[in-house]
Amino acid sequence: MVQASYVILNEVDEETSLEQIGNLIGDIRLQADLTQQELAQKLGVGVSTVHKYETNGQKIPLHTLAKIAHLCQVDLIVGFQTKP
Repeated sequence: MVQASYVILNEVDEETSLEQIGNLIGDIRLQADLTQQELAQKLGVGVSTVHKYETNGQKIPLHTLAKIAHLCQVDLIVGFQTKP
């Protein structure tokens, strides 16, 4: 079953945005019932890299974000919302 997971970024603030995306990655990984080690193996990276993606310790390349969404069987949507 394909689920939609998303995060709306209220401000274009790189640090906050990365944190929100990292939290989303952790959430969809858990929904897919994968450990960080299992996801790392599927991505061909180290467990520490997945941990850094989830905790804002490392920027995640767009192609890797798309691969994580595919592996976790979700549509991953990152949108921007302007302040009213």
